[in-house]
Amino acid sequence: MTPIENLTSSFECLWEAKIFLLRTIEAVDRNAQPELKAILADVATARNRVEAMLIALQEKPTAAPVLPSG
Repeated sequence: MTPIENLTSSFECLWEAKIFLLRTIEAVDRNAQPELKAILADVATARNRVEAMLIALQEKPTAAPVLPSG
């Protein structure tokens, strides 16, 4: 997989983590919700950073492959 494909997969995993955390927050005792919401904020921050990196990488031209000498 290319770096962009790997980063895209990371973004998708973080997106799914957000969804599962939201479901968990709805289902748990109110005492646990603040900690889960803090984790959710961390996941959202990481997801946003990965998204920014994806955009930046896609804007850069790709390097030409290095051909073997010989």
